[in-house]
Amino acid sequence: MTIKCKRCKSDAKIISASQNFWKMCLYSIICAVIFLFIPVISAIAPVFIVFAVLMAVATLYMKFRGGAIVQCDKCNARYKISKYDYDEYKKNIEKN
Repeated sequence: MTIKCKRCKSDAKIISASQNFWKMCLYSIICAVIFLFIPVISAIAPVFIVFAVLMAVATLYMKFRGGAIVQCDKCNARYKISKYDYDEYKKNIEKN
């Protein structure tokens, strides 16, 4: 999704905060599975599993409470928008 940047008024990417945590959760599960089958570093696998569970809880929290991150590639701006602003933006996109 794109949105207009506050600084330079060009198109910027909008990233859901819960989506970031969900990706980190999946990456942690993948790392845990890979490390589980490597004999020397298999002791680290439970750490990744715990981290994945924490990221899953954070995902649920951000789904209902968090907003989104706006990232502009042109002026390198990065800022957060509230959950209300993000929901309003999604409604406007659906209408068009």
